[in-house]
Amino acid sequence: MDTLKFTLIADGRSDRTLLRIIKWEWDDLYPTISNEGAYADFSKLRKPPANLMKKVELASELYPFDILFVHRDAEKNNKKILNERTGEIFKSIVEKLKPKTVCIVPIKMMETWLLLEEQAIKKAAGNRNFKGQISLPTVSQLEDESQPKEKLHQYLKEISGLKSRNLKKFNVNAAVHLVAEYTNDFSPLRQLSAFDHFEKNLKNCIQQYTNVK
Repeated sequence: MDTLKFTLIADGRSDRTLLRIIKWEWDDLYPTISNEGAYADFSKLRKPPANLMKKVELASELYPFDILFVHRDAEKNNKKILNERTGEIFKSIVEKLKPKTVCIVPIKMMETWLLLEEQAIKKAAGNRNFKGQISLPTVSQLEDESQPKEKLHQYLKEISGLKSRNLKKFNVNAAVHLVAEYTNDFSPLRQLSAFDHFEKNLKNCIQQYTNVK
């Protein structure tokens, strides 16, 4: 089978980190199906598309794909929001693309899925030998976190050991991306409703597209 190409449309540029999670999940589920991913970056365009419908249309031209991933944060801890956000996404997609589209709706936001491996956070902060204590939530508690982004940023800054001026120079957004890169195993996230929703959506999409069971 030829390499399948996928494109990610995300809420913001920092959410391009999801490429790493998509790649891990795809390779774990379908190790024999080669894939190549891209982030649809519209930020440098003179007139970036203003809504999802326009983004999808432009992504089809600039970032040709076999499978499209569309990310939208739930922004709430209520798991019932998953179907609502998914419905919003599909309303913006033409019928012919719906079978090729996978929705990614983390509860409450993307950073929820990165509060997973302490060692990955230490490496991303540039201080893998950090001896202090950080209390990561258990996997079962992740979707109850009210401020996952703030919590992850706080951990990274604390673990970095940097102070004053050096701390101000610390690129926490780049460090967040590294947390994903250094995370070895995302499989515990399968206990989460949002990740399970994403995984089922991906399976349905790939099976429909490739006839792989």
